[in-house]
Formats: sequence, structure tokens, C-alpha cells
Amino acid sequence: MSSHKQFQLAQPPSDGISRLRFHPSDDTKLLASSWDKQVRLYDVQSNKQITAHQDHYAAVLDTDFGHSCSFSGGLDRRLLMWDTGYTQTREVGRHDGEVSAVEFSPSHSILISGGWDRSLRTWDCRSSSAATPLHKVDVAERVYSMSVHDSKLAAALAGRSIVIYDVRKLDRPLETRDSSLKFPTRCIKIMPDGNGFVCGSVEGRVAVEYLEGSSKSNYAFKCHRQPAEDNVDLVYPVNSVAFHPVYHTFVTGGSDGVISLWDPDNKKRLKQYLGYPSSIASLDFNASGSFLAVASSYTYDEGERDHPPDSIWIRPMSEGEARPKARKA
Repeated sequence: MSSHKQFQLAQPPSDGISRLRFHPSDDTKLLASSWDKQVRLYDVQSNKQITAHQDHYAAVLDTDFGHSCSFSGGLDRRLLMWDTGYTQTREVGRHDGEVSAVEFSPSHSILISGGWDRSLRTWDCRSSSAATPLHKVDVAERVYSMSVHDSKLAAALAGRSIVIYDVRKLDRPLETRDSSLKFPTRCIKIMPDGNGFVCGSVEGRVAVEYLEGSSKSNYAFKCHRQPAEDNVDLVYPVNSVAFHPVYHTFVTGGSDGVISLWDPDNKKRLKQYLGYPSSIASLDFNASGSFLAVASSYTYDEGERDHPPDSIWIRPMSEGEARPKARKA
């Protein structure tokens, strides 16, 4: 399989793709949420859409797998759970504003949602009917992106603010800081060891930041830029970050249609993947790291204009392709 070339999934979304998520244990199952109000479930091995639902009333901005189900949220302010057999949905909660981020914590069996109503909420979805949240936390700004790892929750807010919580103790954050990047954060991902996070900004920069107590130093770098006239770079937003589950290197996807693979310890770019027809809107590795899912979907950074059709690409990763280089003695 490692020698196979990347391929497009059949039956892609008909409008902007907001999120791709691989199943946490089944390497072949992939969720896709999109602006056409749908959530789709694919089998990437057989390259087919298994099923889909269109029970949201407006664009779906995020989706995630739960225990034998999936969750989604979007502009209709509702949180929906798609049941075990993927035959029906039910509402499990609501926000006072649009739901921008959805994360399921398998360690604690709770759903965590963030919204443009400046709140974070947790939900016990074992209830048979829509319920009030277990916890509601007001934050300083709109939630743009979230990441959960074990008991840690990282949320990137409008502007540059980053808040870190223990999902078991949401009464106060573990840390509140401004990103080291000078422009608004678009995506955030907690490191696989839980000791820090990586975030990307609208200004074509990535920050690698460590939590309090770590001996490692924060750093940032430029990326997703193309040379233009008069020695001025064209700068593109960084829309997505995903860590390889085995090697802990990470990929970034930008509105330049380029994916870069980075080695965070050696602070080096390992590879670039070029040639995608539109913005890279979302990225995710499957559980074994054998597939990288790529959403090539215009993110409207340049306003309304003609653009290529939205598409989902599956890139088989060869053995060791994402392995970091050995440190020099």
C-alpha cells in the first residue's frame, strides 16, 4: 500500500470542507463536515461514502468521533450526535451562538464544545435527551480552534489568546497566554506527549510552544509563503495542523495549497507536498499513521471568486516517511 499514489475520495462534499477526522482506532473510517450542512462517513480503503446526514440547519463547522458515534456542531448553534449505526441523529446540546469547535475526550467520555458565544461547554452525551451542559466556562473571546489530549484542553480564541484547561477542573484555566505569533490564530493542536502545542496563524507562521514546567524553549517560524515581486512574499494562512501518531512530527496545511512536514525537535522541514488544487482546509492522520487525509477546499481568504471543486485526498504514507532525522552528534 505504501507504494500507491494518493487518490481522491468519491462523492466529496458539495461546499466548503470544514473538518476531516479519522476514527481513533479504525484506520479506514473518515468523517468530513462541510458547509453544505452535511456530515459524511467514508471508508477510505474501498473509496466509498458509507453514509451521510443532513440534519443540521446550516453549515457544519466541526465534527469528531465519540464512543461508537460521532458529534458535530455548526452555524445552527446545535450539537448533534450521530448514533452507533449511523442511522439517526439527536440533539445533545446547544450554544447561544455558532458552534465553532467540537472535541470528544475518550479519557473522560465527555463532549467539549466551543463557540462564537465566547463559551466552552462540556456535555454528558449518555443522557437520552438534550441536556444542560455539565460545565459552562465563559472565555474572553470567540473560540476559533480547540484540541484535546488526555485531560488537557487547549483553546485558541479570536485574536491571539490561548487558554489551557484540565477538562476535569474547568473552574479555572491551567494557563492563559497570548500566542507568540503577532496575528490571529487559526488552528491549534496539543502535542502527542501533552507537554505543549503547535498553532498556526493567518500570517503564514507556526509557533511551537511548551507548557509551564517544560525545559524546552518556545520558537516560531515562517511558512506557507511564495515569493512575489520586489522581494515581497505572498503570505498564506495556516489552516490546519496534525501530528503523526508514531513519529510525532507534524504537518501544516496552508491556503497556498501546500502541505509541509516538520520535525519539531530538530526545527527542520522534512518534506513538502505540492500540487493540491485549492487551499488545504483540514488535515488528519489515521491511528497508525499510514494515511494522511487532505481537504483541498477554498477557504475564502481572497473573498468570493471562482475556485476548484472541493475534494478530499488520501495520501498513503510510506514506512518511515514521517520519521524525524537523527540528531547530529
